[in-house]
Amino acid sequence: MIVKNKKIAQFAKWVLDIGEGKYPAYDDNNDTDEKWIQIPSQLLLQPMANNIEAITDVIYHDFSTNFTCINYLAERAVICPLNTTVDVINDTMLEKVPGDSKIYLSYDSIVNSIEQPDDFPILYPPEFLNSITLNNFSQHRLALKINVPVVLLCNIDQSIGLCNGTRLLIVKLGDYVIEGKIITGSHIGEHVCIPRVVLHGTSPKWPFTLARRQFPIKVCYALTINKCQGQTLQKVGIYLKGHVFSHGQLYVAVSRVTSQEGLKILIENEDGTSGTATKNIVYRMTCIPLKDINQGSYKTKICARLTRLSEFILDDKPEQIQRLDFVLLDVEGHAIEAQVPQQHISRFLSRLKEGTVYFVEFFQVVPCRTNYRAVSHTYMIKFTCHTRVTEFNAAPPTLPKYAYTLASFDTLRTRIDYTADMSGRIVSVEPATTAYVKGLKKAIRHLYISDGRESIEVVLWSRQATEFPAEKIIELSKEKPIILLLLGIIAKSREGQLKIQGSMSCQYHINPAIPEAAALINKFTGFPHQVTWTGAATSSSSDIMTTSVTELAKLTNPHELYGNIYQVNVVLRTISPNQPWWYLGCILCRKRVFPEGETYRCPKCSGNKAEPMYRIVFIAADPDNFLEDNAPTIEITFFGNMGQELTGIPVLQLAAISEGNNVSIPPEITRLYSHKYTLAISVPFSSMQRENVSYQVKNIITTAGPVITTKTIYPATSGTGQQQTKPTQDTTRHLPVAETTKLDSNKEEGKVATPLPSPQRLQMETSSPTMKQTTSSEDDLAFSTEAGTSGKKQNEM
Repeated sequence: MIVKNKKIAQFAKWVLDIGEGKYPAYDDNNDTDEKWIQIPSQLLLQPMANNIEAITDVIYHDFSTNFTCINYLAERAVICPLNTTVDVINDTMLEKVPGDSKIYLSYDSIVNSIEQPDDFPILYPPEFLNSITLNNFSQHRLALKINVPVVLLCNIDQSIGLCNGTRLLIVKLGDYVIEGKIITGSHIGEHVCIPRVVLHGTSPKWPFTLARRQFPIKVCYALTINKCQGQTLQKVGIYLKGHVFSHGQLYVAVSRVTSQEGLKILIENEDGTSGTATKNIVYRMTCIPLKDINQGSYKTKICARLTRLSEFILDDKPEQIQRLDFVLLDVEGHAIEAQVPQQHISRFLSRLKEGTVYFVEFFQVVPCRTNYRAVSHTYMIKFTCHTRVTEFNAAPPTLPKYAYTLASFDTLRTRIDYTADMSGRIVSVEPATTAYVKGLKKAIRHLYISDGRESIEVVLWSRQATEFPAEKIIELSKEKPIILLLLGIIAKSREGQLKIQGSMSCQYHINPAIPEAAALINKFTGFPHQVTWTGAATSSSSDIMTTSVTELAKLTNPHELYGNIYQVNVVLRTISPNQPWWYLGCILCRKRVFPEGETYRCPKCSGNKAEPMYRIVFIAADPDNFLEDNAPTIEITFFGNMGQELTGIPVLQLAAISEGNNVSIPPEITRLYSHKYTLAISVPFSSMQRENVSYQVKNIITTAGPVITTKTIYPATSGTGQQQTKPTQDTTRHLPVAETTKLDSNKEEGKVATPLPSPQRLQMETSSPTMKQTTSSEDDLAFSTEAGTSGKKQNEM
């Protein structure tokens, strides 16, 4: 064992010395970056005849009996500097696979040309376009067989493992689609379909962009050095027919293998003989540590990994990227924020990739933002049109992958509304649902994580919510604890409880390779760690209880109900008497605001900006007996996003149509009377302070529309607050007929009134005894009302 560990350490040092340019080289006095190094004899192949046959026989030993074995193919490859050599090896191996090849030809065309003279098709005929070959680009002629391994050349669907560099085994060859089985990555064994896609290629010498429609795959018995980056293999053959030609290529090639025994190198000289020495190109660039960056660093160079890349997009302009935000991380573990302004996005968008290491020079250094700081550095980097970015293909293995400073749950409580990083074990997760934010519908997902002492709620939005691999996490948690690393989150406090909000630049990583995650996995190993479904009634969670309004009406103690989620079928009978259907809430914390001069004041966060927010309180009954005068009923509230999902109208628009009146009920709400819904509801925290139990809607599961009746429900008016039922004529169906407010006759159709009442008018409304604020609900607002207040007095305001 000691001898084996010593050999591993020696091999690792040899690899690292090559990457850093420290391995003994010829012409040590030469100042160039091209050095010749001697390869150890135990790693060399020196055949006397066919070099390609020699190296493929060593790496693909017993190929005829293992050519369909996934493990056999996934753990080995021949690596070469040039595509021409790779293509020859792949063609040689393809001939050894039984069966006939199926040929796929691409469709090539020209797009985005600078000029298109009349003789353009003559200058660039299809035959010329077909002959073009580019690195990491589909070939015009693609020959494939069943049971042949291929590599993807672009990202297709990362959520199912179809990423650039993923290797697959061909299962079926169709005319328009190819079926393959994934043999590398996190989705090994899964069957996927590969379609034809259009890839675009450019060259400084071309006055056009080549568009090639072809399957984005390539046979991969052999790979180029650049393409094999990120691969971990057990058996590697490096065929150097022509030496490496760029920085760090030799290091990338030799570092793909896990042991000295699995590596063989064949060097072919220009005269075809076998050699023993090769080039090792290592650029010596003077880079300063990120910790030394300041506002005088506009002529410096840095070497850093790009992490936490995000696109900043405004809600009202989702098609336009406002800026690129990311974090740069150097070998010493120091990090700094960086930004690409909008005017330079087209220059850098396709060149910047998450996790890639770059040399960067010629940039501005400016003070960083105060609140939303991804890292602790005082300054941030801003790219200009002169910024130069060069990809570093041979990053040292000591360069960290994640930029983070973890905060404990207690520390987060002192950083409310500031960004932070955290980690914890995933306890439960909810299915993704939708919510309305300032009139826009967004995906949202809730989950809970624990540090071993307590659990806190995490809210993910948009793509972070929809792409979160909940099902996979639940399956993996059967074997070991699942640790979540959250970067760029915002700490919030609701009702004194800590909650975590995912920002636009937030990123998450599942079981990352960091010491803190390993410590948490060890901490929870041996204890129950299965992740469960919770929250929404669309999941299979047993925590959601199916019941009826009649049963809920019998329960009068909110302490016994708090924390439970109920699925119930209801019919909305009427608005709860004298309840405002919207309120002015703080745009930061959603708390009800109060007028203060020409602006507003939030008693919770001291904010001074407000906007209307839904708070529609309905009296609901069971669908079977909702017309009976003595039918059991419950009170349910549609807050905020649930109110907009119910009405289908942004609250700002409906408040404007109603001229800022939040007491008289508009027809857009009364038309919902006698409509049937399936809801997920719960008792909010504030309900414990009230005599009557009130429920809050967590999710609208299904909508069935109006119930066919032989009665008409007459809603409560703002004046009396009474509910009435009257017999109707013998007709087959009556829809709800109710309207308590009408637009002025002299108002032009479609004209929108001022949506917000003035602070002075708000003062009059909030001073009325009909509206008293109580403890906040789960959506940060609840009101108690006193019945019997005159609707006339309200309307006079």
